[in-house]
Amino acid sequence: MTAIDVQVHPQPRYLTGTGPETSPGDTGLVATAELLRRPLRPWQEQIAARALEEAAGRWRYPMVVFSVPRQAGKTTFAAVVAMSRCLSVDGAQVWYTAQSRTDAAARLVEMGNLLRTSPLRGYQGVNGGEWDYRITMGAGNEAVMFPNGSAVRIFAPREDSLHGSVTDLVIIDEARFFTSATGAELMAAALPTQVTRNGQIWVTSTAGGPESTWLAELMEQGRASVDNPASKVCYAEWGIGDDVASGDLLEAVWQSHPAAGMVGGPTRAAVEFAAETMPAWQFAHEMGNRWRTVESSRLIPAVWWSATEAEFGNRDERVVLAVDAAPDRSAGAVVASAGGVLEVVAAKGGVRWLAGKVTELVERYQPVAVVVDPSGPAVTVADELRRLLGERLVAVKTRELVAACNGLYDAAEAQELKHVPDTDLDQAVSVASKRALSGSWAFSRDDGGHVLVAAALAHWAECRPADPVEGWFVS
Repeated sequence: MTAIDVQVHPQPRYLTGTGPETSPGDTGLVATAELLRRPLRPWQEQIAARALEEAAGRWRYPMVVFSVPRQAGKTTFAAVVAMSRCLSVDGAQVWYTAQSRTDAAARLVEMGNLLRTSPLRGYQGVNGGEWDYRITMGAGNEAVMFPNGSAVRIFAPREDSLHGSVTDLVIIDEARFFTSATGAELMAAALPTQVTRNGQIWVTSTAGGPESTWLAELMEQGRASVDNPASKVCYAEWGIGDDVASGDLLEAVWQSHPAAGMVGGPTRAAVEFAAETMPAWQFAHEMGNRWRTVESSRLIPAVWWSATEAEFGNRDERVVLAVDAAPDRSAGAVVASAGGVLEVVAAKGGVRWLAGKVTELVERYQPVAVVVDPSGPAVTVADELRRLLGERLVAVKTRELVAACNGLYDAAEAQELKHVPDTDLDQAVSVASKRALSGSWAFSRDDGGHVLVAAALAHWAECRPADPVEGWFVS
């Protein structure tokens, strides 16, 4: 390791103070970490020293919340805490969840791998003699079990998942993926399982964004409570603040990341490369644990979009219409493109009106083509328009849809796109997101995104040469 890789352990931005009349709690955590060959890092030791305090024979903090940057060792720490609880408390029931049950199952596999590389003996069958742990991964029965009756199990992040269970420890990982409503459901699931036990709920995550409403609430409450001796929540947070300028990000991230320069943590070279490669907001978010803002979260930044405002093109020029619908067919839209300018000419609820409206617009504008994705939710509209319009209808394939969405994004970035301001289109752009498609991506139709898909198809079609061949534009 070079001198520049050496990192002095940074202090947390927030850390709950020692509670009154407390004593050290689970002193076996350090030993478990050593046993699993994952010795605690300084930041993990700091959290453990607070989170595992006891008062009057019970945990001082029924709830523990902490947030650290990516690659700090958050999930491994949670696994060590889970298995330490199982090894130190006979019959301990530990339950773990993440953004989905599938993700939780993947983390349980990682816990199993920690055990397999430890000196502990795994279960070898009824004739295998003594054993220290047993792993089962059958669907619906995933668990790591210990001979003292303790077990780590997973659950789906739903309110009904823990009904009928008692728990000593519930770990909720990646809380940034949960809304306030889902978070409330998780607490409703977990809290009743501990009313007869000396239990804890641990919530862990990296920083989120505008959608991470539950985590935002927990962090706001945690920050406000760190100096409150009556608080029932232990809170810790590492990362950079909002006041760090873009030009200072690299050094600020390096100095604040709790695992940077440590064995198994990010190296200086890797952090420098990430800083050079990633957009500044993303580097600050992923490696500095700084929250994404509404603007930084936008797929199409507001500055791009506002720069492309224009009046509608000359309707005497070549006109193209495009049609699309919401995933549940609850709304539809028709977008026109003429002279390189996009305009939403119709958008409202339902889809049964679309074919009639398109027919009316065809009479008015005499477009060279009407474009639709026949594999999408506008499939019935495409069938009806095929009968009404014949060769004027262009039914795109997946590769054309991908090209259309990527093309609109590229044109917006280059500020070569023009659009008439429209509430539906502007809203769709503000929340636009990608969905994987055919090795690339297309715009998601969720949250009004069908309007943006229609705009992308209209823009793509007008960029094609005018003469259709076998129903497709000449490329």
